[in-house]
Amino acid sequence: AGRDLAATAKRLAAHPDRRAPRRPSRGSSVSAKYGAAGARGEARAGFPHVRRALDALSAARSAGAPEPYARLDALLTVMSTLQDTELLYTVGPHGLRHVQAGARGVLEAGSTSTEAGRAALAAFDDDLHARAWSPRGSSGLLAGALFLDSLPVAVSSPARAA
Repeated sequence: AGRDLAATAKRLAAHPDRRAPRRPSRGSSVSAKYGAAGARGEARAGFPHVRRALDALSAARSAGAPEPYARLDALLTVMSTLQDTELLYTVGPHGLRHVQAGARGVLEAGSTSTEAGRAALAAFDDDLHARAWSPRGSSGLLAGALFLDSLPVAVSSPARAA
């Protein structure tokens, strides 16, 4: 169901919006400067980071991770690859790479359902707080994934015999 909605959103995002504001936003300015997809690019690509978050949720749940850890792993999965335009705007490409590497480090330590992963997460969280850096783009994409995940799965009707 989530993948179908992402595909539909992709088709909708492909339509030009003649009423969209013409003045540049922070996100569009950063997208132009650094080549990051931004929110519009994410939508036009069919929300690949939402799909990655859904895959991470499924994998963590299948491995027996409690729900809070599955959700944290999904967030970190998004953070590890997203070209977050808010981070690019506030801390630049070096800061973005630092955040991505920190998120990958937690996952590589065993994810948040392990003691080593939770220790890595605590250190990463302390680091982000000390720097006052916030990966807002990742949290929005996680919210989208959690919304899609909460939808009931559509049941296909069996094919009718002709």
